[in-house]
Amino acid sequence: MITRRGFGKITVGAGALALSSTGTQLLAQGERPVLNVAVDNLWSNFNTISGISSTTRRIFPNIYSVLVERDLINDPTGVLLKPGLATEWTQDGNVWTFQLREGVKFHNGVTMTAEDVAFSLGAERLWGETPFEPRGKTFTEGFIRVEAVGPLTVEIETENEDPFVPGKLSGYIGFVVPKEHYLEVGVDAFGQAPIGTGPYSVVRFSTGEVLETVAFDDYWDGPPPAAGVNWKIVPEFAGRMAGVVSGEFEFMANIPTDQMAQLEGFDNVTVQHLLGGNYPAMVFNTLPEDGNPLVDVNLRKAMVHAVDMNGIVDALFGDLSIHPAVPFNFKEYGDFYDPDAAPAYPYDPDKARELVAASGYNGEEIDWHITRQFYPNYETAAEIMVEMWRQVGLNVRANVLDNFQLVYERPWHMQNQSNSTEFIPGDPYRPLWLDWGPNSGRGRPDSRTYAWDPTPEYLAASEKFLAATEFEERYEGYIEMRQAWIDYCPAMYMWQTVYNWAHASEIEFIPRADGEMRMFGEYLTLPA
Repeated sequence: MITRRGFGKITVGAGALALSSTGTQLLAQGERPVLNVAVDNLWSNFNTISGISSTTRRIFPNIYSVLVERDLINDPTGVLLKPGLATEWTQDGNVWTFQLREGVKFHNGVTMTAEDVAFSLGAERLWGETPFEPRGKTFTEGFIRVEAVGPLTVEIETENEDPFVPGKLSGYIGFVVPKEHYLEVGVDAFGQAPIGTGPYSVVRFSTGEVLETVAFDDYWDGPPPAAGVNWKIVPEFAGRMAGVVSGEFEFMANIPTDQMAQLEGFDNVTVQHLLGGNYPAMVFNTLPEDGNPLVDVNLRKAMVHAVDMNGIVDALFGDLSIHPAVPFNFKEYGDFYDPDAAPAYPYDPDKARELVAASGYNGEEIDWHITRQFYPNYETAAEIMVEMWRQVGLNVRANVLDNFQLVYERPWHMQNQSNSTEFIPGDPYRPLWLDWGPNSGRGRPDSRTYAWDPTPEYLAASEKFLAATEFEERYEGYIEMRQAWIDYCPAMYMWQTVYNWAHASEIEFIPRADGEMRMFGEYLTLPA
């Protein structure tokens, strides 16, 4: 068995530079530096599926490699795919065949085989009766067989013909783990000391403090440019900013939008931002629990009509972000996107009052659970929204809690959540179905975020959407599903997330709209 201490010895290897979780300057010319990144948070584990979070998304590609890559360098829309750990793929009816890259090493020195890939995607780990990481069922829907049919060949068979499998493997399920080691140490231990095939290997992870990595020079795409990368939690923005300005940190993430200009004023700091593939939302609990007033759809629609979300987004983000007029309608969806779509429930306080009266609401307190300082500007927006609701006769309490465990505790009437806009490149499958279908966290009774039972109209439309292999059929199903969701009104979209970063100006860094901070390859150039 490889212990955490032994794991560190194996992955560091001879000649690796020692790391420090305190600040460093870039090393002298000719030496690879250790980069220090100040982050607002780190998730509690680094399993590729049970550890999914916006805070791990930044880091995952530095530890793990994905089977299929989205070529965001040459195609900012992310629709263009290219080889990763898989070098080619073909489809024959319901079966996809993937050929794997030869000679890929895991951080423990073991060579990756088709057995590792089949296990990473298989029933035992993700989608069987009792998988190790049950959240994987969401991302592997329709899989009925994953099998290693050769040393470097894997077949994926789906229940119905699925043209989107390569795109799915560009997401979280495309990260490959070492089967033997994963089974030996177990899910929990693996999440604390993960082993992947990426350019950096983990040598220390302390929840609530730091994740330290060193260069893995046996990385299949060549040694990375840094000797290591330390991701250190600095909860307060002022501390992250001071560290980047002073040179204690080479990078920082998550800048309040109203502070970006201040950082841009420093000559030694470069600030970058992108409209991200993510959105925060306000989810309604629509279930008949403890006299919950939000079971009445009139009240839910009233709450949306009462909020001037366009005004809030403009005040908090300026032109950096947008409030989507219609849910599930983002530019990255290509032909699915409708720029002229009209909002179903536009800002209209008079209509909101009318619907409040129709609902029979009697002034009960509506409890909104919010995670402290997790989503930029969310708490400020909540203060404004609470006042807008008060003006139409609604009594909402914004209950700001210290962590997600508290946010998830019932009873709650509303809850902050966020989700990615995409899982399949250029397609609304992720937010429309994975995040709201019957197997999603919001639609599954055993989930802490269970909030609605998908309606018959939504489910009927989903059958058309999911079965379609041609765009016209899929688009028709998409429109019907979206309308069924809008009619039920189980949530309110707020804005599209703004990802931003600051880094030492001597470093060239290419950010990605999915929030990943890739400290290698074409994305990072260090001074010569």
